[in-house]
Amino acid sequence: MRKRQFLLCLGLFAILFCSCNMEIGIGGSGGSGGVSNPTNVPPRKFWAQNFVTESYYQVNANLLAESENCRVWAETESGVSVATATSMAKAYEDNILPKMLNTYGIRKPVSYEGKIIANNTMELADWLADGDGKLCILLLDIKDGYQPGVNDMVTAGYFWGGNFIDMKNSNLCDMIYIDTNPGKPGTTDSNATFAHEMQHMMNFVTSALIRSTGNDLNLMDIWVDEGLSSSAEWLISGSHSEKRWAYYNQDLSGLIKKGNNFFIWGNREKENLYANLDDYATVYLFFQWLRLQAGNNDIYYDIITSDNYDYNAVTNAANNYIAGKNYNDWGTLLKTWLAANYINAPSGPYGYRNDGTLKNIRAKTMPSGTKSVSLAPGEGVYSITDNYSMPSGKQNIRYAGLNKADNALSDTATFSGGALLTYNANTSTEGKTESGTTTGVASYEIADIESGRSVAGINLSGPFVIGAGDVLRRNGFEGKLLFELSGLKKGMAVFE
Repeated sequence: MRKRQFLLCLGLFAILFCSCNMEIGIGGSGGSGGVSNPTNVPPRKFWAQNFVTESYYQVNANLLAESENCRVWAETESGVSVATATSMAKAYEDNILPKMLNTYGIRKPVSYEGKIIANNTMELADWLADGDGKLCILLLDIKDGYQPGVNDMVTAGYFWGGNFIDMKNSNLCDMIYIDTNPGKPGTTDSNATFAHEMQHMMNFVTSALIRSTGNDLNLMDIWVDEGLSSSAEWLISGSHSEKRWAYYNQDLSGLIKKGNNFFIWGNREKENLYANLDDYATVYLFFQWLRLQAGNNDIYYDIITSDNYDYNAVTNAANNYIAGKNYNDWGTLLKTWLAANYINAPSGPYGYRNDGTLKNIRAKTMPSGTKSVSLAPGEGVYSITDNYSMPSGKQNIRYAGLNKADNALSDTATFSGGALLTYNANTSTEGKTESGTTTGVASYEIADIESGRSVAGINLSGPFVIGAGDVLRRNGFEGKLLFELSGLKKGMAVFE
């Protein structure tokens, strides 16, 4: 399994939860308060990265808005207005901060050397960084290579853990970067991106608190971290983005119907320009399915505060909140979600609980004539069954019979007029692809949609948002930054 480590010399092994078990309120880190527009603060420089060249550069920025818990800076050349910065600060205070803390925030005070240093995750982030009591928000034109009509992939925002470390190119503050071109700060989409990046920061800090071992910070597997961040998009926007759910139906890359999904992040980047979007769409659906099956958002809290950094964080939370389904087993959990995408019943585990939007999810079958498939861990495909016997599983490849008409799944038999689910239950994100069997029959009901339209009649077009690490890899870089810490071996910080 893939383990992301960040070597950190901050004595975090000595930071502990206080013994009291009270749930904290927002306190000093929330509430609308007032937003001021400072006029006597001199411009300052921030380090940012060019994700096309992997080089660093400095941004000249002005402080346009300040509130109780944040400062909003804007790149001088960005053209961002004071009104836009003010709107963003208010959105952070009134909506984003309280919702994010209530859903993903640690719920006990945190102590260091016998003294309480933070009452929530964002206070801990501030304590680890500059201690000024305010989140730094930088609005800038992120250098991601976006060109309308040429390159429709864009990084709408990013968080970088290196800003917590005294090192070259670090801003030494708790900080989130938000794009101004083509991004539009203050809009619903931009605020959803902000929440996405804020979850990454909260996850990073929570890993430092809970999942650190000595000087090693065990960051959550990419798909778990991205899944939680995708859920933050829904939390703040209150709706499902078409570029998540409708993209799944449209399958722009053509690889979702061949199994591509989130579990091994970015593993099909070289096969198709849009393969990264498959990861984002499928992880979004998976984490929405978890929430709908659990009946509340608390399952996200269990995941982010887990001692585990891999799939076990998800299976343990699912087993706690969705009792009696054996979801502590990854194969069972994966199989049930894959079945939900095909059956999509209005109730029960094999669907999205009749969610007004996600009830429209329609999984596609493998192309007709394809009788074998190579699946990476976590991947699954569908083919139509008619007088077709259940194959025998081999290694990590497993099978299930699906039946829409009866909202049924069988591990031992197929259904006439149903579908065969072929999936790879390997729990290792470092696992190799394995060969499985399909029936070779595609569904005429869910045939490929022509003219770029989904089954919901939605025409998707760019820009499409991907992470900064994805942009780096697309440009031939590793998607991470190596650095030296005094007295320690090399580690890595990961862009989100």
